[in-house]
Amino acid sequence: MLAITRIPTHRNDGSKVSQRERRALLSLVRDRFGGYSLEGPFEGAWVADDGQVYEETSYRLEVMVPPERLGEVRATFVRIGRQLGQRAIYFEVRDGGEVIDLE
Repeated sequence: MLAITRIPTHRNDGSKVSQRERRALLSLVRDRFGGYSLEGPFEGAWVADDGQVYEETSYRLEVMVPPERLGEVRATFVRIGRQLGQRAIYFEVRDGGEVIDLE
């Protein structure tokens, strides 16, 4: 299964997420799940239920896990979102994907 979330460049309060903090989070994901893919940055926006508009720049973070680890990766992404001061996070799960060891 492919689990996807976004890592913002700034918190919802406008403060910058440092490169050091982003690297530490990515190291956590790598160590916990054996790897990741990071793309971006990308521009995006969303509107909260109360009408507040959030426009942000973020990176797309992908992690491949077996189905039985989806709860763990979801909890990790929620933890990252909270640590980065996010009001909400994007979480997507897709079927498929394989890492082919060529050695």
